[in-house]
Amino acid sequence: MRGWERGEEERLPPGYRVDTTDAAIWILRRPDGTVAGYFGVWGASRKALERAARDDHRSRARHFTLT
Repeated sequence: MRGWERGEEERLPPGYRVDTTDAAIWILRRPDGTVAGYFGVWGASRKALERAARDDHRSRARHFTLT
């Protein structure tokens, strides 16, 4: 992925990780292991992945705060 070095997942919200087991598609996973997003390896950027993780984290935090 462009602009991404292994071991730099610390820019993701706590517990979020990138599953790279598939050679063509990387999966953004939440702390509980569920899928937060899919990214094509060749088109994915570090910023896009970080933005998706932050947005997902915020929306889930809002959802759990309201319930």
